[in-house]
Amino acid sequence: MSRTNKNTSYQVRPDKHNASAINELSPEDGVIVFDKDSKENKYHNGTEWVSMSGGNTTNITQGFIDYNDTTGSINLVADTWTTIPNNGAGAFSNDSFKPVSVNEFMDVSNGSIDCTDLVLGDSIIIRNDYKINPNTNNALLEFRYSLGGGGNEYTLETVKGRLDNGSGIDYRFNLGTDLIYMGDTNTRDNPIFLQVKLSTNGTLLNAGSVIQLIKARV
Repeated sequence: MSRTNKNTSYQVRPDKHNASAINELSPEDGVIVFDKDSKENKYHNGTEWVSMSGGNTTNITQGFIDYNDTTGSINLVADTWTTIPNNGAGAFSNDSFKPVSVNEFMDVSNGSIDCTDLVLGDSIIIRNDYKINPNTNNALLEFRYSLGGGGNEYTLETVKGRLDNGSGIDYRFNLGTDLIYMGDTNTRDNPIFLQVKLSTNGTLLNAGSVIQLIKARV
């Protein structure tokens, strides 16, 4: 038997996938093993091995957390990158299906994505839901993630397009998804900020973000 990093699976010899061999391990919280005797995965909650009932572990090992925001409308200054807040305090926040290896996906004090519970090779899928209300028709909207820290900061950017149905009305963005992979510690260990830039003054109203984990190894 060999032990890998925290919050990843133990590797157990094929002839040792049984309750007695598993109980000999001294695991950390969140570690997952397969018990061939009971034919199900088990994870360690810090005290004991717990069965993942029903044989379906998808929502437990690769689950999601939905952060619903109640910050309210924030002002956007023309041609200025603005960080999207998320306090996670909304009634539709949902952590019932979060992965066992993850405590949080977001720092609700500033709305940044927190990937410090992940291991290198993991990825996340993010679906954001927000409204933009421009003061001028045909305003250009851009979106980006600001990643990394210190001198190693970088961005992932996209142009959302022209808001050309009029000014003073809400334009909602909530169907697109983005993928960010943990290719290095610079990405994993630093906050990831969600930011928008509008070519005119306006307002932003954030509904929230749902973040789904894709494990490199399950």
